[in-house]
Amino acid sequence: FFFFLMIRRPPRSTQSRSSAASDVYKRQVHGEFNRRMFFELDDIKRRHTPYFDEYNTGSWITTPDSQFSWNYQRGLITGVIAASVTETANLFGASWQLLAKHYEAPTNLKQYGIYAREIFKMDNFRKGLKNRLQYAFTIGATDIAMRVAVFRATHAGFYKPWNSVEVAYLRKIPTSIFAAAVTSFIGVPFEFARLAYYGDKTFPKELQKGYKSYFNALIRIPFEEGPYYLFKNSFPLIVRNFSQTLTLFFAYDWLKDKFSILYRNAEIPYDGCKAVNAAFCTWLACIVSYPWGNKVREMVDFWPKREGANIFQGNYRKAAVWLWYHEYTSNYYPGLMKNYFWKTAPWMFLTLWISDSLGVFTYWSHNYWSGAGNNTWEDSYS
Repeated sequence: FFFFLMIRRPPRSTQSRSSAASDVYKRQVHGEFNRRMFFELDDIKRRHTPYFDEYNTGSWITTPDSQFSWNYQRGLITGVIAASVTETANLFGASWQLLAKHYEAPTNLKQYGIYAREIFKMDNFRKGLKNRLQYAFTIGATDIAMRVAVFRATHAGFYKPWNSVEVAYLRKIPTSIFAAAVTSFIGVPFEFARLAYYGDKTFPKELQKGYKSYFNALIRIPFEEGPYYLFKNSFPLIVRNFSQTLTLFFAYDWLKDKFSILYRNAEIPYDGCKAVNAAFCTWLACIVSYPWGNKVREMVDFWPKREGANIFQGNYRKAAVWLWYHEYTSNYYPGLMKNYFWKTAPWMFLTLWISDSLGVFTYWSHNYWSGAGNNTWEDSYS
């Protein structure tokens, strides 16, 4: 016991010169280490936030490409191209059917070429193309562009796991509903102006307004009939637009994410996956939106009266409620392909294809393997 007392450490006040120098060195090294750790921990603390943290992907992040002006530009490009191609194709198809009523149908490629050339020479085609492109530019730059822009604006801040599927996809349902709701009425006045322009030609001359073009009808109607005229009885169009946007964009976004393994790991060409996805979602959107946009209007406007009375009393909402609770779903879809699908599907498909190519459905993802940052490897993003 006395032996251990004799060899105990001397007090600090009596430490040797070499011991004091050693402590000074240790304090210098420890201070440098503390300074380095302070900046590293500060960096980690800064990046362990809802804006950067790998484990907080459920939060909203303002991404560099989330400016609404850029989202609208992407929607504008998408909408104008999709609407213009669709209107031109629909006019070409109608002119083809008109020509086929008076001439024999073509039987070989040469005759098909002659048919197409003669259609482009028709006065009805040239005059109709001008008005259709006016409508296409208007509806593409307003309705379709805003659908794309608002959907991207309400979804751009959702990060997804890197090289994986989205595990918290339910959070996109309310935002998709919001995007569909706030854009459902935008295209209504432009569609009513179009209906008024073409319907005016079917009236007796003494009742015609004499609209010279689609733009002329769009400008004159609010002043001559009142602004409300372009929104009158718009329930079917609003519900149809809402159903289109919600089904088309949400389904495409969901399927792109869930089947991303096909092009991420299975090395299947992405364009092929995109084409199949866009075609299926286009078909699905037409199935969902057709009854409320077309069938309901047909039920109120054209169904025969029961004992001289309209059972729906001219109310589209009553017709929609009746259709919703009707047990025979086959009543939903008479005329789907002829009256709706082939006239609507092209712009839907092109909207998905072009907007996806412009990055509307591409989200920022966490990639903690890339090593971006100062002295830390976790929580980088790409």
